[in-house]
Amino acid sequence: MERQANIERKALLIGASFYLIMGIFGWFTFYLSHSDAMLLDGNYNMVNAIASFIGYYVVKIRDRKTDTFPWGQFIYESLYALIKGILILGILTAAPWENSLKIYDYLSKGKIHEVNTGPIIYMVLLSVILCFGLAFYYKHANRKTGGRSTMLITDTKAALIDGYLSLFGGGSLLLMVYIGKTVPNLAFLQYIGDAMVVLIFEAVMIREPFHIIKQNFIELAGGQLQSDKEWKNIYSIVEAVSAKGLEVDKVYITKTGSLYLVLIYMHSEASYTALDAVINYKVRIEQSLQQHYQNLMVEMVIK
Repeated sequence: MERQANIERKALLIGASFYLIMGIFGWFTFYLSHSDAMLLDGNYNMVNAIASFIGYYVVKIRDRKTDTFPWGQFIYESLYALIKGILILGILTAAPWENSLKIYDYLSKGKIHEVNTGPIIYMVLLSVILCFGLAFYYKHANRKTGGRSTMLITDTKAALIDGYLSLFGGGSLLLMVYIGKTVPNLAFLQYIGDAMVVLIFEAVMIREPFHIIKQNFIELAGGQLQSDKEWKNIYSIVEAVSAKGLEVDKVYITKTGSLYLVLIYMHSEASYTALDAVINYKVRIEQSLQQHYQNLMVEMVIK
């Protein structure tokens, strides 16, 4: 349990530092270039930086048991991921309106918005290297936890979104401005190419925050475990442990952050089942599951 926490804290602290650097550089690049794509990139990075520092604190407190949370404060992991998904969605949905207006103003009024591409090249290179490197690091760190870190799964997706934003957004913007300046018939690209890049990126990436929100809303609501692979793995472990006179009817598995709750519905084939046999069966299942899942609760309902 402590090993997973150390892995997550280290990853989140490194991620927060990377995002802070990219956020500051993104805002500075926006100031020099007047590109809304760079402003979107900078805002996205700053949200991720702040969220990662909060995530670092969440990992520190989640194992603490209190009167309010007698099994630990794992709910804050799911809450962290849910809020981060909402913030990402907010950033991605705020930009289209302003950029649509820029395109409308150009087409209807001839109002132009010129972009200085010089600083953007360096920002794109920096962001692509750091974001994809960070996504790879998060994924590698999550593998060390057995792939069960809700926070690192969310942050891997966030880093990939940021990397694609920089690669395709910045790269397409540079290409559009270049074509607009060199091809007379496509001159409009140097004025509204920036807005077009933002809108295209929004259309491609908007599903990711919805996926993050859905997954973590289900966790907070106590819904069934969404990973088919993990569900089948847990069920197979439960099925492999047998008990004389007891038959498994149904297994309900839910996950909140990195805490798993396995609820086993059973019936007794005999007219009487000793309590010691039930307790022994529960202990054996817990021992088998805890070899794969550090944070785990097993409850049994016998008809």
